[in-house]
Amino acid sequence: MIITVLLGILFQEAQSIRYQIQRHQTIMDPIHDIHQVEYRVQMQFGSQKQPMELIIDTGSSDLWIPSIDAKGFLNNVNRYDCKGSSTCINTHSSYSVFYDDGPISGTLVWDQVWMHNIKFNQSFLLIERASGNMASSGGILGLGFNSNAANPNPSILESLYQQKLISKKYFSLYLKDEGEFGSYILFGGIDMEFIQKDQKISYVPLISDTSYLMGIEGMSIDDELFSITTALVDSGTSCLTVPAVAMDDMLQVFAAKGVECSYRVENYAPSYCTVHCFVNATNEQGIIDSFPIIKIRVNSSFELLLNPQDYLYSCTILDGSQSKCNTKLERSQSDDILLLGDAFLHSYYTVFDQTDKQMGFAHSINNKGLKLHVKTRHLVNFAQMLILYIALLLVI
Repeated sequence: MIITVLLGILFQEAQSIRYQIQRHQTIMDPIHDIHQVEYRVQMQFGSQKQPMELIIDTGSSDLWIPSIDAKGFLNNVNRYDCKGSSTCINTHSSYSVFYDDGPISGTLVWDQVWMHNIKFNQSFLLIERASGNMASSGGILGLGFNSNAANPNPSILESLYQQKLISKKYFSLYLKDEGEFGSYILFGGIDMEFIQKDQKISYVPLISDTSYLMGIEGMSIDDELFSITTALVDSGTSCLTVPAVAMDDMLQVFAAKGVECSYRVENYAPSYCTVHCFVNATNEQGIIDSFPIIKIRVNSSFELLLNPQDYLYSCTILDGSQSKCNTKLERSQSDDILLLGDAFLHSYYTVFDQTDKQMGFAHSINNKGLKLHVKTRHLVNFAQMLILYIALLLVI
């Protein structure tokens, strides 16, 4: 029998959730949306169903979970105890992978794995050493091609297919806004309810056997085209990451429209992307009207559009004439690869098809004129507090 497996991405820790499990229906698991930077799905491992939170990462292919003996992880990160599972088999074979955040190393183990209460056998890599953001993030659910994995055994997607839990090696992804419920990753199926009624899924062939890489003609603003030859769809990337030369040219067009932008690295959310802009507008609609529509030209007959609401994260009104905006844009040092991260996936329902080696895109129901996070810097209140503080010093 074919079981379509759906993992619901929800941000709700305190409330209990009921699940229905029937053939040809869905299975929903809770996950944290961390400031639109990470999306984590919950799975259970071993005979005791040890719970783990895993980052959904289409840019990598390995399943990593932290060992109970791993050093450097924060106390709130769940860790897996192989000795605590009667079904765990530790091969003691060592593996290492270098991610953008740094290297991860560990050993290969086999055990039972649950997506809610759908059980299957799976090998995974047990983290013994990690660096960077892994110390707070827990594990990684790599959903890339098996041929790109360090672990030579079947990946999660391969296992679901080989063990006849899905009929085809593909999954689809729908992301909602931060703080809202109802984002989903659907293994072995597509749910048209997440697609706008006037839309259909358009498919683009992949040009790689190891990643979700597709050929494109470039990005454009108005009639000006910025040459980029390839795009990688990567849920493990938070920003829309644009090659350096193309980004420099794009921001010159922004400047001609009255939007002045600069690069700055921030180590905290929500300013996690590096492009920050100033615009002469002080209300939501005025800000939106100041920024251009960005078009990703796949070919002469197909473009993927990003409205200002899609690539702006938040804006702060500085005074009576200007606002500062944090964007979901990032400048890459790569020459020709555009990274379509979560900033893009919020706007498009996306199909990752390994069987037919293609990507599918359609405007999601989330793409309908999103509201910006617009706030005012309370300079007056700060001045009043400063005056009060000075007066108290004079009295003392």
